[in-house]
Amino acid sequence: MDSPLMGLVVLAVFALAAFLTGRGAVRVMHRTGRCWYAVVPLLVTVGSGCGVAWLLWPSYYIAPVVLLWWACAFFGNIAGWFCSARGRHA
Repeated sequence: MDSPLMGLVVLAVFALAAFLTGRGAVRVMHRTGRCWYAVVPLLVTVGSGCGVAWLLWPSYYIAPVVLLWWACAFFGNIAGWFCSARGRHA
């Protein structure tokens, strides 16, 4: 990387992709039953993190990258759950 700014941009795009993966999983499961609505987004979060680990396999940076992916995707799940609950209650 040429500059630290470029590294921060790459990190921000990576975190945004993880966040949108988590939130998208909640949005897709919005109209299913409660069990699937709670379980499937978490499985997508874990599975996509394992996919990222598989892509980066020989690197020493796997652990922090996967932990960052899981954290951002989990926050995306939480944001999706809270935003989808808005408007349902009287």
